Amino acid sequence: MLVALLRIFAALALALGCHGAAQAACSTSSQSLVFTTGSSYDVRSGSIPNASGLAGLSCTGSLLSVLGGGHARATITSANGFQLKNGADQIGYQVSADPVGTYTFTQGGTINYMSGSLLSLFSGNSFTAPLYGRISSTPNIAAGTYTDTLTVQWNWYICNGVQIGPICVFYETGSATVTVNVSLVVSKDCRINAPNINFGSAALVSQFTQVAQAVLVDCTKDSSYTVSFSSGSGGSARPWRTMSDGSGNSLQYNIYRPDGTTIWDETNPMTSATLGTGGTTPNQVQSYVAKINTAQTTPPAGSYSDTVNVIIAF
Repeated sequence: MLVALLRIFAALALALGCHGAAQAACSTSSQSLVFTTGSSYDVRSGSIPNASGLAGLSCTGSLLSVLGGGHARATITSANGFQLKNGADQIGYQVSADPVGTYTFTQGGTINYMSGSLLSLFSGNSFTAPLYGRISSTPNIAAGTYTDTLTVQWNWYICNGVQIGPICVFYETGSATVTVNVSLVVSKDCRINAPNINFGSAALVSQFTQVAQAVLVDCTKDSSYTVSFSSGSGGSARPWRTMSDGSGNSLQYNIYRPDGTTIWDETNPMTSATLGTGGTTPNQVQSYVAKINTAQTTPPAGSYSDTVNVIIAF
């Protein structure tokens, strides 16, 4: 009788279709979630790209199915409460199990990666849990490396590849804790407003008056920077920069520091008296004086111009 029953069971298993051989092998490892480097102004404008990485659990040879109560649950705790920190400055961010953020983790919250809709993100007999990050706040911050550490508590119950029809016969059960280091490098940047210099018109070079005005600058919060002016299209600022009428005639002029006598060019940059505030509308005044060389011979009448770059080094 016992032999007959065993034969009947074997026939039933064959009729249902028995899938075996492969054995699930689940492993865990610590990971990193790294955002693309961006400037402080990228953070303020909300233009830091989303990051993608791994949540620390990978299983091969598994049958991905929600039948039989299979699960792969991740519980995440953030050391900084989902804030990337650098000193006193911080940037809020979110992490989720899916690319669009439908399944977003909360502090101490659990997400089952083998829920119906999440399971559709995987294919084949493998399971590697992804993790996605997005910046969720737009603070005014200093440059630096911003970090947080996520602790991921994994608990899994996954079919090990032995299945009769739709039913999994054996499951692998396990739990582990991994860490995910999250980081964003914030770089310095500046904003500038530089109006044109217009000397007006005069019949003689001796009739031109100096122009006193300023460029407006601001840079990343707490950053120092220097200001200088390029030599212009004439190639040299010393002793004079030159404007041209496009027909071979030139008009000498120069740009000076606020004292009106010190030539201001790339060889003589000036450090800003104040640190950057991170303002998106620049308002730190960098004054200068521009003068026509009144001792030169008056060139032919015409319209004279030059192009000078304002150089901000930070």
